[in-house]
Amino acid sequence: MPPLLRGLGLGVAVLLASAWARADDEADLKKLEGTWTVPSGGGGDVVYTFKGKSLKVVAPTRTYEMTVTLDPKAKPDKTIDLKIDEAPDDAKGKTSKGIYKFDGDDTFVLCFRPEGERPTKYEQVGFEQILTELKRKKTDKAKEKEKEKPTATEVRS
Repeated sequence: MPPLLRGLGLGVAVLLASAWARADDEADLKKLEGTWTVPSGGGGDVVYTFKGKSLKVVAPTRTYEMTVTLDPKAKPDKTIDLKIDEAPDDAKGKTSKGIYKFDGDDTFVLCFRPEGERPTKYEQVGFEQILTELKRKKTDKAKEKEKEKPTATEVRS
């Protein structure tokens, strides 16, 4: 095979691999799209809102805006980087490295370190490594659909 064709074939393979990786990344980003909550230690909820590669986190005392980068093909766990774009001065500009997994459609498990190396296990380690389980917030439409479902009594009638 002539070197030009070999080079062209390699270029096409690289482009296809890149497109497949982006498709996986986009599939997980799409799955994250929407609002998720987790109870706050001080009462109330922390609200995570994903839109594309953007994440807004509203906690009782702080708000963060981040850029999300996923690597769903990473092994042994999928990885996530959270670049903090807007936040209080002590956090702004930093990148938290983490791992993630989905547990069904309504639970997102995230383990990250505000500083340092990426976690290798899903575990809480003081404030150095944070483990959080986010629950998808039900939209008004989802709540309406649940109300429309027949109850067990209605089904038996």
